[in-house]
This record gives sequence, structure tokens and C-alpha cells, in this order.
Amino acid sequence: MARVNEISSGTNSGVWTVVTQTSTYLLDFNEMTLLRAPGVGVSDSEEWAVSRLRRDSEDIPLLGVRTCRVGESAQFWVRAADDPDVRTWRITTPVESIEKIG
Repeated sequence: MARVNEISSGTNSGVWTVVTQTSTYLLDFNEMTLLRAPGVGVSDSEEWAVSRLRRDSEDIPLLGVRTCRVGESAQFWVRAADDPDVRTWRITTPVESIEKIG
């Protein structure tokens, strides 16, 4: 397991955890999926509210990463699990840590 400061936009393999202020994300580039665990972040501050998003705690198709860097909001490009024609960005609260776990 290796902590890093960034997942580059060209990443195409491995399994990563990204912990933000309000949530934890599991990115699996081998399966091209993204899972968000809301409320499993590092902040107890009322500055950051936990948003509930469709398909929380479910694998959704991951299309790529625009940016994912400690100290900044990450941007993940995903496809709707129930409609392959719908694509959207998942933009996070600031990233606290990134770890390659597989």
C-alpha cells in the first residue's frame, strides 16, 4: 500500500482509495468502477455537509479521472449505472489522502 499525492489523468490500472473531507471513494481501474461511501471522511466540521448522491455505496462505471490531488477537489468522469448514454462529473470535497491498495 502506497500513499501518493495524486492520481494522474492517464491512470488505467490499480485499485485506489481517495479520502475526502466528507466521503471515501474506491476507484478500481481494473474493473473501471467507482464506489462512494458518504460520511466516511476525515471532517467532523459543520463546514462540510455530506451530500447524498444517486448510487451511493454502489459500484458505478468509471470513465476516467480529470484531476485527483491532495488538497484539491477531485473530478471523476462516470456513466450512469442505469443509463449508458448518461455521463456526468462527480466532484468531491477537498481530498485528504490517496492510497494505492492494489
